[in-house]
Amino acid sequence: MAEETSEQDVPQEEAAAPAAAAPAGEPAAAEPKPATKPKPERVLPSQEEIAAWVEGADLPSLSTLFNLLVTVKFDALVMQIRKAELVPQHWQVISSSAVPDDGVFDGLPEVGRLRLRYRDQELSRRRLAALRVAWRELRGKRPSLWQVPDLFAALRRIIDKKLEVDYHELLSALRDVWRDLDLPAGEEQLQILWACLSFIRDKTKK
Repeated sequence: MAEETSEQDVPQEEAAAPAAAAPAGEPAAAEPKPATKPKPERVLPSQEEIAAWVEGADLPSLSTLFNLLVTVKFDALVMQIRKAELVPQHWQVISSSAVPDDGVFDGLPEVGRLRLRYRDQELSRRRLAALRVAWRELRGKRPSLWQVPDLFAALRRIIDKKLEVDYHELLSALRDVWRDLDLPAGEEQLQILWACLSFIRDKTKK
């Protein structure tokens, strides 16, 4: 009578064979690299949209023109703007280092007019907060007296210090300050800003 064998009596002869090594002198096959995700395309404002924004339209994509700028690139861009004679060659240096009191900003007539213009309180808060940051960097110079070079001076400081600012809200607040001015100077600065933004748009890559 044949003896029954248990699983323990069966020799383990068929062990799993190790993976075959690559032949000598041949490099091992490289592991496939994970696929890289394509960078999302930047949404840039069109020239027509910039023109509509100057007249009062909303244009959040305007921030794209400044969001990724570092100081060196910003300086090079401003130099090109100056060479194109879009702004006066004279460049005012900010010499004061004293930080102004926020109460002065809140009491400015142009700030009061902006509060009346922006019926939406959240919109008013965002735009005035952005304008306040630039006002501090210009050491308390009234926004109604700003020219485009003043704006660029504030933007340079903001970029250099890596301050958190929504550029669309800042630019829109200043646009509305200039639109509220009765003097032709406000319209002149809007036209200069329009030309500069159009120039920056042409120089910006997606």
